[in-house]
Formats: sequence, C-alpha cells, structure tokens
Amino acid sequence: MNKSISDVIEQFIMSSLDDNDFIELSRNDLAKFFSCVPSQINYVLNTRFTINRGFVIESQRGGSGYIKLTRLHDSDSNFLKNSLQLCSNPMSIVEANQLIQTMFDKKLINEREANLLKCTISAKALNNPINIDNTLRSNILSQVIIELSKNVK
Repeated sequence: MNKSISDVIEQFIMSSLDDNDFIELSRNDLAKFFSCVPSQINYVLNTRFTINRGFVIESQRGGSGYIKLTRLHDSDSNFLKNSLQLCSNPMSIVEANQLIQTMFDKKLINEREANLLKCTISAKALNNPINIDNTLRSNILSQVIIELSKNVK
C-alpha cells in the first residue's frame, strides 16, 4: 500500500517528536526535503497536528519563517484544548475570571499569576476607545494557555 506524501510528512514529524515535547521546523526546508510545495507542509500541519489531536503550532511566516510544534501532555491537555477553544470567541470579564480560577484550581498557575492575569484582563487595564475588551481578553488568555500547554506534564 502506497502512502500519500501527507502520511510520509506526518510520520517524519511524529518521529522527530518521539523524544521531545517540541520541535522547530522550517516550512521551506521540509518542502525541499520532501520535494513538495510549502503549502503541502501547511496542509499536514493544519489537518494532522491540531489542538484537538494534542498539538499547539506557533508559526512565523516569511523568509526565515519557522514552525514550532509542541505536543500537549494528556493530564491537563483536554482542559487546555477546551480552554483554547473557548478563547476563540470574545470573553466577558466573568467568563475570563472563571477560566483563570479554574487554571488556579488545577494548579496550572499559582495565586500570584492568577492575580496578575486578572489585573491584565480587567476593564481598567483594557481601557480603550472602542469596545473590544472581550476580544482582547480572549486573545490574552489564548496566548497564556498556549504557553501553559508547553509545560503540562
């Protein structure tokens, strides 16, 4: 049975992750290695290395662009996956504070970090001329969750 190029790329990336929690890859270098277009690499990453499958992807496009692929660990990864999904929509201050409290309760952050996050997402801190506070809250917490995902064991 012949494997598709997508299967081969996925297998290569997975084997690179075997002993690591994260790897950094160059889209262009991978495309050259597999004799394919960079969009094929994007396709594999976007369909096979998703948050729902336990991965977080950070990327920087451009000439020296890279992809940082981080594997989430099972213990708290479902919570973080769901939280990241939740942050894809604007969040009220109440919803955001509940999420922060849950992260604290799960010992993903300590009390000081929880208090700092609450200050960071407060209406006073997000004081802006247009009403985008809920979107900003979601964006801030998304980045916090991505960072936490890197350290979950």
